[in-house]
Amino acid sequence: MRHPRAGILPDPSLLQANISYSLNILTMSAYSTIIQRWCLVITFASFMVIIFFFLNHNPSNTNYISDLQNLPTLLTTSNHSATIANLQYPNPQNFTLNSEFQAAPSRIPNLSSCIPLNFTGTNVEPENEKSSQVSSPELKILEPGKSSHALVPELQNSKPPPENFGQKVPVLSVLDNSKPLTANDEVLTADRRSSESSTTEEEIAVEEKKCDIFDGKWVYDPQTSPLYDPTICDSFFSDTVSCRRHGRPDREYEKWRWEAKDCKIPRFNGKDMLERLRGKRVILVGDSINHGQWESLACLLHTSIPHQSRVPNPGWTFKSEEYDCTVEFHWSNFLVELEENQTTGERILKLDKISPNAQKWIGADVMVFNTGHWWVNRKRWDLFQYKNKVFKQMKLETAFMMAMKTWVRWIEENVDTRKTRVFFRGLSPVHSGKYRCYNATMPIMNESYKLKFAKSLKGIVERTIAAMKTPVKYLNVTKLTEYRRDAHTSIYKTSRRRRPAKTADCSHWCVPGVPDTWNHLLYASMVLDSPRTTTS
Repeated sequence: MRHPRAGILPDPSLLQANISYSLNILTMSAYSTIIQRWCLVITFASFMVIIFFFLNHNPSNTNYISDLQNLPTLLTTSNHSATIANLQYPNPQNFTLNSEFQAAPSRIPNLSSCIPLNFTGTNVEPENEKSSQVSSPELKILEPGKSSHALVPELQNSKPPPENFGQKVPVLSVLDNSKPLTANDEVLTADRRSSESSTTEEEIAVEEKKCDIFDGKWVYDPQTSPLYDPTICDSFFSDTVSCRRHGRPDREYEKWRWEAKDCKIPRFNGKDMLERLRGKRVILVGDSINHGQWESLACLLHTSIPHQSRVPNPGWTFKSEEYDCTVEFHWSNFLVELEENQTTGERILKLDKISPNAQKWIGADVMVFNTGHWWVNRKRWDLFQYKNKVFKQMKLETAFMMAMKTWVRWIEENVDTRKTRVFFRGLSPVHSGKYRCYNATMPIMNESYKLKFAKSLKGIVERTIAAMKTPVKYLNVTKLTEYRRDAHTSIYKTSRRRRPAKTADCSHWCVPGVPDTWNHLLYASMVLDSPRTTTS
């Protein structure tokens, strides 16, 4: 008999179903919690593996910034004036980490891979800038989803710096492994020089990049300078350049090599130059300074093939029969006509008349001109003439500009650019006063030294050439020649025993010497403008 307060007993089967259902709910809930936790663990572990990969991936010997692309913000500056120069890994000073990285300071990315290649951590003088004090770029925050290229564009096209970048480059230097300065250093023979001076096709390919071969420094290098044995050419060297023959005791002025600042100058190769000039006619036109350059060039080529070349008219023409090549010199001190009045004896400089021997220039394949040295000496003429009008006085710069325009007109009317290449060599400085050449045995070592010889004329030459329709290659040798007061002929252009100091010639140059460098740069210009495989 049931108790009166007792309820109706539930159906046993229903009770069992409810219990089973409840147990299933509890079991599924537990499983769900476990799965969720494992999912979180796996997700976190994957995230950490990815972060670890990016933070520790540092390709050797590279400076790419791809590791930081598309990463979330890692750094925030605590001081807006903080610069990269103040950041030094692994102890950065002027920035703090975001909260997600505060627990792992050892995983700070190496910022060195993001710094431009030309950054040294110090204030250095950048290219094309006058100021030597330049602040490093301010570190900016990378926003999530944005590429770091937008914030550091200077990194995209960064180029390897020159070997001496960030250092003060001396104008003159001595090779570390060079021999002591002595007067009896060995001069390489022509055959040995030719074998050591061959320019390969790969070297020429490197030199094709734009480069100012006239900006650089002098390096003492007795192993490669001089480029030839001058005794082989003594038979046709004039007194003006024959310093050895006239008793100059030292040889150091022969052993300096010009080195470009930002690139490598192709080594001189006489046989390759002759190959480039095969079947061609070369002329050098100008004053006695250009004649010295002709003597240098003739010897450079002659010592490359001494048994197959000849100088039938010493001082005027070099000829290589094997290469069917001639190198001629034509006197023209002003490039325009200087006429002497037979009645009065007055010398008239005709500014609108080209030199009378210009008819001999026509048809040459390579032309090398110069003028300017005679213009600075007012005693070289008495009157000016322009368009049939005679002037006793005229500003020097005005007269020189008129003469240059006359030369330009002749070039544009008579030169076929499909056949002929024209060069104009810059002014050759004279050393006087404090830096007089007499008894000088070393180049000028003062880096701040700048000669002011005919500075206004130099500017006229450069502006005139830049405005020409016919392309003319300007051999800008004035600056590099300014430092070489030691290489002038001085008193060694005569064999007389007594050579008074007042007779020192500080205009012309000893050969071997500076004119060899002018011809080396002439050859380098040919190589850079028209690269080709050379022959050994």
